[in-house]
Amino acid sequence: MPRIDDFKNALDLARKAFKEKDPRQIAEKSGAAFETDPSGAFFRLPFLDRELSVTWPEGKIVVPEGSRELSLQEQGLILHYLVQAGGTPLTGKWITFREIPSGEFYYSAFVKRAKDPLVAAFGSHPRRLIEVGVRLGGKERKEGDASVFFQVLPRIPLCLILWAGDEEFPPDGNILFDANISDYLSAEDAAVLSGMVIYPLIGMART
Repeated sequence: MPRIDDFKNALDLARKAFKEKDPRQIAEKSGAAFETDPSGAFFRLPFLDRELSVTWPEGKIVVPEGSRELSLQEQGLILHYLVQAGGTPLTGKWITFREIPSGEFYYSAFVKRAKDPLVAAFGSHPRRLIEVGVRLGGKERKEGDASVFFQVLPRIPLCLILWAGDEEFPPDGNILFDANISDYLSAEDAAVLSGMVIYPLIGMART
């Protein structure tokens, strides 16, 4: 299991790579807006239903007032997205996690982090996913018994799908990515990103 020091080291490496990139190229390829004001330079990056600020060149991530702070791992993922963004447009083709390069290797971690929690929280009440998903900025789709589309980051959409199950089969679910995902995030980061969407939904469903 990764330790806190591992996450700190990974974040430090991500900040170093971020600092070495041309900020205007980052903005062009990631869909973030690069701005300057008397306080310094920063990116504005839409993330789900809120907007993050990422300072340049430090790579400090600032969330809107009253929002939950991002974990070290989540901060690293945001920087990975900015650094690795290839500028590839959306393809309109959905793929599963296993179809992402190295997705098979990280699949068990993905299931534990994202798919199993999604099904456990909403499989028995799929419509509840629609209710909380819309509150988080998602849009209902028609796949399965319930599905929600999220524009998580400017170039990364995500689709959550649930099947309620019946007397023969237990509830099931899936998480789909646009086929461009590997030009923005690794398979490991895609698993983290899925959790960043699903855990807030679970929290909202409990309130």
